[in-house]
Amino acid sequence: AVEEIDVPLVFDEEGEPESGFKVLGANSTQYQEADRAWKLMNVRKAAHRGRAINTGTQEGAGELVDLIAKREEHIARACIVSIYGFTSGGAPAELNDGTLKAIFTARPTWRTKVLAAIEAEQGFTRV
Repeated sequence: AVEEIDVPLVFDEEGEPESGFKVLGANSTQYQEADRAWKLMNVRKAAHRGRAINTGTQEGAGELVDLIAKREEHIARACIVSIYGFTSGGAPAELNDGTLKAIFTARPTWRTKVLAAIEAEQGFTRV
């Protein structure tokens, strides 16, 4: 089984985690399936588009950067198994697409932190 990885994002005055995510690493089925689905979708889109992304232009470079950000969010959402310390209307927030979208919209750099934890070498399970 793949172990959950703690990704604390908000800390109290003593440095103890208050809010964060529990995620699965890159060896998890969730990561592998999300990564494959993303690649398949983009291969099909490229075939329908009939052109490669021209990264030599501002528009093409922006298109690639946006695709990378969407992939990161797709992978992060697939690998987040629980959240803790977040509230909505005074009650604990539920893990769903709306909550994750709100969190990542409010704190876009957290997506990068979560993805780094998911893909970090120490996140791999020992066999």
